[in-house]
Amino acid sequence: MKCPDRKRTARLVGFDTPETKDPGCPGEKALGDKATARLRQIVKGADITMRHDGHDKYGRELVRLSADGRDVGDTLIREGLALAYRGGGRVNWCERLN
Repeated sequence: MKCPDRKRTARLVGFDTPETKDPGCPGEKALGDKATARLRQIVKGADITMRHDGHDKYGRELVRLSADGRDVGDTLIREGLALAYRGGGRVNWCERLN
């Protein structure tokens, strides 16, 4: 995610979505594209709140993002476009989608 000042990159925390840049299978790419489109729809024109939650090992800011007072991760999870993620191994989306 690009932060509003466009000078920093952040990692949204609390959820995991399928990869779009380097997907393991076509199904992962398709669901990742849907998640990206939905996230853009959620934040467009919304009152955005970012809660900083430290930095990851790559130096990216960890951010919890809310749109109009609702956590975007919770919305994506509820809609089946993401899974709750609290660290550890990543989800094998291709295996999960089959």
